[in-house]
Formats: sequence, C-alpha cells, structure tokens
Amino acid sequence: MAKILRHLVLFILALLITIPVVSCSKSGKETTGENKATETGADQASRETAPGEAAATVNGKSIPMSEVQTSVQNTAMRMGAGTMPISTLMGQLAPKVLDQLISGELLYQEALKEGFGADQDKIDESFNQLAGQFPNREEFIAEMQNRGYTEETLRANMKKQISIQTYLDKMLVSGIEVDDAEVRKYYDENPDAFREEEQVKASHILINAAESATDEEKQKALERAREAARLARAKDADFAALAREHSEGPSGPGGGDLGYFGKGKMVKPFEDASFAMKVGEVSDPVQTRFGYHVIKVTDRKAGREIPFEEVKDQLVASLRNQKINDSVGEKIKELTEKADIVILLKSAQTDQQGLPPGQTPVQ
Repeated sequence: MAKILRHLVLFILALLITIPVVSCSKSGKETTGENKATETGADQASRETAPGEAAATVNGKSIPMSEVQTSVQNTAMRMGAGTMPISTLMGQLAPKVLDQLISGELLYQEALKEGFGADQDKIDESFNQLAGQFPNREEFIAEMQNRGYTEETLRANMKKQISIQTYLDKMLVSGIEVDDAEVRKYYDENPDAFREEEQVKASHILINAAESATDEEKQKALERAREAARLARAKDADFAALAREHSEGPSGPGGGDLGYFGKGKMVKPFEDASFAMKVGEVSDPVQTRFGYHVIKVTDRKAGREIPFEEVKDQLVASLRNQKINDSVGEKIKELTEKADIVILLKSAQTDQQGLPPGQTPVQ
C-alpha cells in the first residue's frame, strides 16, 4: 500500500533534487522573464487563479494555495505528523513544499514547450492502473479523498508527472551513462564504504526485569532465565520454539531471531556475550537494562573487503542516479534564472512552530 500511496502525495519525481527558488523571487512583485510554455485553453483556464488563492505564480501560471495545503498534509502523513493542526504544518512545511511545486511547475512548462505533454490515453492508463491496485473503486476513492484529491486534481497531477517524466527521459536521462573507469575510481577512492565488519547472527529468549524492579523480582526473573537456558541446552532442543513460548521480548513470536548484527548495534553486555560465543553455543543468562537474555549464536560472518564485482552493478546505478540528479538540478537552476516567479505565500502562514522532535521538513 505504501508504494501505491506515493502516487497520491506529490507529483514531483523521486529522482528530482529541488533547487530552492524562493530566493530568486520577489514576494508580491513580478520578476522579469519570458513565459514560453504552452497549454490547451482548458488547462490554462483551470490554472488562472485569483491572486488571493495562489501561493505563487510561475511565468503567470498559478500554484493554488489548496495544492500547497494538500501537499503539506500528505507530507506530514508520511512523517507521522498528520494529526497536527494545519497552521503548524503550514508553518513548518509550506516553504519547502512550495519550492518543490515551483520546481515541478518549471519542468512541466518546459516539457510542454518541448512537446512532451501527456495525452489523455496515457493519463487514463495511469489513473486506471492506480485505481486497479486497490481492492475496489470505493476504497480507491476514499483514499484519494483522504489524501485531499478529487479525480480531477489527481488526473491533473498525473498529467504533470507523466509530462515531466517523458521530458526528462528523452531530453536529459537517456544520454547519461557511467563507464567502468568511473565506477572503479569511486570504488578505489572510498575503501571504507566497501568494508564489512565482523557480524554474528543470534537468537535470544528475554525474561523482562526492569532496572527499577525489586531484588525479589529480579531474582525470580533470573531463575526463569536459568530454566530457559537449561531447556535450550537439552539435546535436540528447539530454541525457536522455546523463544516463542518463554521470551517476553518483541522478537519472541519470531522465534527470538535477531538476524545479523555488528559491534555497536546491541547493548554492551549483550554484544560482548554474543561475540565471545561459538556458533551453536547457548549462553548463561546475560543481564541488560531490559532483563535477562539467554542467547544462542547461530552464525558468524568474518569481516571482509567487499569485492568490486559484487558491488559493481549497484555502484553503476548509484553513480548514474547521482548524475541524473545533478543534471535535473542544473536544469531547474537554469529555468529558475529566466523565469517570472512571484511568491504570494504570506509570512503569517509560515511562522508556526511545533513539529514533533526529530521531524524535519521535506528534503
């Protein structure tokens, strides 16, 4: 579902690096430039919004405040802040979101100028493909409305997305390649990026005992952990089954499997015990701030240098994506410098505070 919903958030392409454009504009005043984009009469009419309803204009074309609000709300939902007041969300996110929408509008106008406007058949196909990924039409419509879209506005965003994608594919992306020498040079110059530290794979049975527990409670937990260790060491013992039965940690239902981990990933007593054990060995109870752990090491991986051939394809894709990002960024910068961009988003709409700790605006 997460993959589906990405289509319902912003039409800005995932490969797009947004170049800030607000600094290139003068709020409430028109800048110099020439609008060379072309649209159908219906498209143009739908985007001729009264100044009070627009967050910005790009070469005379409006970005409605409603579009900014919808994008802000969807961005907040992705960040886990969707229940916050819209005034707070607008204050924190609107400037950056507006930058993204302006960048997208610049690319859209350029796509139209170069003749890459999406035809109705492609829009219908994209819309129907998205709708078809939901169990039924009612759920699709409900989710679309929950995200702040009508069928009309969603189709309009799809038209922009398809037009921009086609333009970028044909005019920028198709000619970008990465040769073997570039890939090898990056590999040789970044050895730390291709070094794997020693790892162990372990499972555990956790018996909860908080640091604030009484001595009596801790003793009872320790006795239960010792019994779990005794059972785990028995001949033909099924550690995963024992974890599902006895473990009080979140990994218990999964048989206690913690997967592979390197040093610095677990609390120190747990890490020290795990790395000191042999494969197949079961530990005595190990105390951490979470309680008592009975650990079984199930595999080890020695540290190693990852061979070039093993990461070559991944590096080719990564370096090519970086070139694409750079190329798109340069194109946006070029279009910004010759555009008429007027920012109408008032400072009063962007002076709120209060996103949850650790949340940051769209990057």
